[in-house]
Amino acid sequence: MKVLVLGGAGAMAEVTVRDLLESVGVERVGVADLNYEKASAAARRLRDDRAVPIAADARDTPSLTTIMREWDAVINSTWYELNLLVMQAAIGAGIHYLDLGGLYHMTRKQLELDKRARDANVTCVLGMGSTPGTMNVMGAYAASKMDRIEAMKLRSGSAVVKGGAAGFQAPYSIRTVLDEFTIPPIIFRDGEIKEVPALSGKESFTLPDPVGEVEGYYTIHSELATMPFTLGKGIKNMDFIVAYPSEFTKTVTLLVQLGLASKKPLKVKGQETAPYDLLASVIDMLPKPSEVELDVDIQRVEAHGEVSGKNVTVTVDAISIPNRRWNIGGGTVGTGTPPSIIAQWLASGRIEKRGVLPPESCVEPSRFFKELSAKDRGINVTERYEEILRLS
Repeated sequence: MKVLVLGGAGAMAEVTVRDLLESVGVERVGVADLNYEKASAAARRLRDDRAVPIAADARDTPSLTTIMREWDAVINSTWYELNLLVMQAAIGAGIHYLDLGGLYHMTRKQLELDKRARDANVTCVLGMGSTPGTMNVMGAYAASKMDRIEAMKLRSGSAVVKGGAAGFQAPYSIRTVLDEFTIPPIIFRDGEIKEVPALSGKESFTLPDPVGEVEGYYTIHSELATMPFTLGKGIKNMDFIVAYPSEFTKTVTLLVQLGLASKKPLKVKGQETAPYDLLASVIDMLPKPSEVELDVDIQRVEAHGEVSGKNVTVTVDAISIPNRRWNIGGGTVGTGTPPSIIAQWLASGRIEKRGVLPPESCVEPSRFFKELSAKDRGINVTERYEEILRLS
């Protein structure tokens, strides 16, 4: 198997590439980045001749299509706004594709290319990281246990277990974080998609230790673009809430309130730029902490409905712990590992469905959960079934 990782010099991609190189049957891994020097440095750190650095521009479709023809599958680990361009190149090259999610609206656009993908005999899996990704598969698993679903809650939280040096640190691309704090979230209520204000839906919930009780808000996410329509079982309500560390939430909220996340260009001393671009660039330039922050990341699906006429709740948790050998936190491990697994399934023919598909439509849950915990990957999925007494 030959797998190309676009955006291969990034933090999430590091886990993906490492996991690919430790997997049986992977012949070559392309570490592709716009900046060849970064790609080359990332490949050298791996100390494996199978990791090949490649210069690739996601916006140059003809060149990217040519590069992709040498590979069996491509993992798109670039910024989500490039998803459509990269997926079009993959379909043109005739290779399988997956990405880490499209913040709902991009995912909806990508779904429109389903016929083109099927005609090209390729599979494009949308949102195959932790959340979206593992979260979608957990939802499909919970749904399979029920006769009818009334509501499904999607929740995410984490806790630092080592490190956590002073200073501002984003858990992933600050551009995506800023979009999550400013783009109106989508929820599913009474069988209809609805848009609600950003930072609304404040909720406290409790996850397993060491995360415990956390507080989060509705967040724009790709799960809502597909799951209400693919799971069936009469589902009427669904929403996604992420709980960031409280200080991080306060800081980003303040930046948003000050207008520094605005994408409307401003002219300052004759130079025109958007505050969003300036803020993201400044944050990207912040010095990296001397001690790596290691966290435990937990994703939860809580489904409420009926089984054999009884009111039940099915709760599925995915707990990602740090990889001590790589010195990488659980949040990054949880996001970077699933793309490696599914890219291998695509390249080896384990996934036979063709077209543009969300994870819940093409990834077999039990086999996937088993793979997540294999080879000391450190991602374990648990389930809990509760019968709820009816109150007359």
